[in-house]
Amino acid sequence: MTGLNIPAAPRWAILIVISVLAGYASYKLAGSSVVVPEVTMSQVYPASSGALDILDRSFSLSPAENPLRNEALALMSEDQTKGWILYNEIVEAGRARYYHGCFACHGEWLNGTVPAQAAGAGESGTPNPLQAAFALWRIDMGGSEQEKTPETQAPAIPVAHKRLDETKVWQIITFLTDSAGLVPQLDMAGAASKNPPLMDMALYQQRCAVCHGEHGANDGPASKRMYPQPRDFSLALFKYKTSPGTLPPRDSDLFHTIKRGLTESGMPAWGNFLSDAQIDSLIPVIKGFDITAAWAPEDADEDDFDEEGYYLKTDFLQISEIEPVTGQVSFSEKSIAQGKVAFDKICIKCHGPEGRGNITTAKSWLEDDWNNRIWPRDLSKPWTWRVTQADGPEAQSREQTVRNIYTRLSIGLPGTPMPAHRATEAGNRDPLGAEDRWHVANYVYSLRQKSVPLGDKPLIQALRVTGPLPDSLDDAAWENTPAVSLRLWPNIIKQERLTTPLNDAVTVRVLYNDEDIAFLLEVNDRTDSRPGEKVSMRVQDRRYRLNPDALAIRFPRVDAVETGPQLLIPHYLHGNNTNPTTQWYWNAGSLEPPQPASKLLMDAIGPAQKLTLRTNDHSLDAQGQWEQGRWRVLMKHPREASNGRDVSFNEGLLIPVSFLNWDGSNGEILDRNTRTPWYWLVLSAPTETDQGLVLPVGVSVGVLLLGFLLMRVQRSRGRS
Repeated sequence: MTGLNIPAAPRWAILIVISVLAGYASYKLAGSSVVVPEVTMSQVYPASSGALDILDRSFSLSPAENPLRNEALALMSEDQTKGWILYNEIVEAGRARYYHGCFACHGEWLNGTVPAQAAGAGESGTPNPLQAAFALWRIDMGGSEQEKTPETQAPAIPVAHKRLDETKVWQIITFLTDSAGLVPQLDMAGAASKNPPLMDMALYQQRCAVCHGEHGANDGPASKRMYPQPRDFSLALFKYKTSPGTLPPRDSDLFHTIKRGLTESGMPAWGNFLSDAQIDSLIPVIKGFDITAAWAPEDADEDDFDEEGYYLKTDFLQISEIEPVTGQVSFSEKSIAQGKVAFDKICIKCHGPEGRGNITTAKSWLEDDWNNRIWPRDLSKPWTWRVTQADGPEAQSREQTVRNIYTRLSIGLPGTPMPAHRATEAGNRDPLGAEDRWHVANYVYSLRQKSVPLGDKPLIQALRVTGPLPDSLDDAAWENTPAVSLRLWPNIIKQERLTTPLNDAVTVRVLYNDEDIAFLLEVNDRTDSRPGEKVSMRVQDRRYRLNPDALAIRFPRVDAVETGPQLLIPHYLHGNNTNPTTQWYWNAGSLEPPQPASKLLMDAIGPAQKLTLRTNDHSLDAQGQWEQGRWRVLMKHPREASNGRDVSFNEGLLIPVSFLNWDGSNGEILDRNTRTPWYWLVLSAPTETDQGLVLPVGVSVGVLLLGFLLMRVQRSRGRS
């Protein structure tokens, strides 16, 4: 085989390109050579090993060891009906006890893998941090305090657990395993064939009533402290629909909401647990809760309704009309610019100049149609968008996401202050023309560029600079500093628990030189929460006292981090006597009474102990500024600890670090706050700059040499 007769120069060019691509591929496959210890949310919520720890003993979650289930199975072998009745009674008793005493910390039970974690946890054995922020909160356990165990890092067993006898514990376990789909199919196979899956109202009562209420009026036991509130079905108003104008939603809208869930809320994606047929069976149940005749046929008689307005028949309307999305304008800088002009005219009053949801209108209090306080969406954080954000990589999902934004603009969000921007009645003029709506949709999509996406790695890399560190928040050096956004989780472990967090992320940048280290923290916050500040006072949530906003950084003290087969770092809640922590704290201060912003250094030795203020240590420098819905706080400190107690920020070390945030307008103060788990701070570039590049460089050189040898062999054969 003689091969292709390609001139020497092109052959060398092709060979070089191939070798570079091979090296790049190996680099991407190998990744950074920095070894980062595993950091999970188990630092926030104590992990379980697949057992439920109650009453100072471990209850196996294996169905085979459940005495109540075994009793029901034994009865089923004699009488199927009686056995199932007993089993359902056990499940219902467990459901009632769970939502009365457990839901506050453990949340909705939806994951079918590892018990003791809530929906979609993604981390074995820990409660789901997402649901911790939006559904792990809701029922007060009667004010019972945890027993103090100062010598241990793990939280003590709550007193509420100790009030449960073993029968009640097994009832709860049976409910949990049933809800998670862990009913043993081998044991129940015969019974299941004679007992089809729950449908219609029975399914609603099992899965939905705890939040939405038995009659769909948002009065379930888990709804009291939820934000956003579960939907009240009585008025047939649904935020996310594709039917035009004031028409009720299409059946497909209801189906998709149930199946896919609503991001950043307590509404899970039920498609993971229910069949399509079961979801379909819930739609007429939801329609039946309406008291406005929205789904009743136009020719329905008065006798078809009861005294409370419920339609008694089942021939509900099925809406077929769909909001048009024709004439889409391509995503471009020109369209974005035109969209900003329109946005500034009609959207800025609620969403703010940068789209962060900071209200600028004189209308200070936004409510939904049920008089619940509601905050404008932060449009710069697409991970909080419900329904609107399409799945898939950006290049593939952008076009569909823009169409969804256009639909939201056209229809509005029924039941909320978000109006329709297309005329709802024929003959009326559109509040915003179709082309302008497309431009606004493109502009709104572009706002995500104003936020750093949430990171998925526990590493924060500090960048070395020559010369002095920035002294201002607006120094250009910060623009080229690596940034990482970290999820903030609410404190649901220790009183006062935070049940309705609004701030969900902190963005971190770190610079250092020979002497000092500086952190720039950014938190999107809709209000400049300083008592006396006029706008903040005007928009203050009436349920809470306005407290100053605050941010903090937490580090372990010297010798507080132990290495070995398992890395041990201080407990999430301020460490303990043997593993203390240090906290850099900044407070925004107050205008009335006058109180300047403050910077404090504090020490902590455990969740049951008060923080100790360092009165003679002034080594921390800090400043902050709120602007257009965002706090930016700069903290600077010497790298070398002068007291022999604090961690020194030496290059090449992985230093544990955690961040805390207090949203003063949300009533957050003391232990009522949001925080990150422990992450890792590293000073100096990752070792991929040296050892990490050995493999890709070696692959590139190897491919180049191999190609050279092959060409020599080919030339030799050609001469012969």
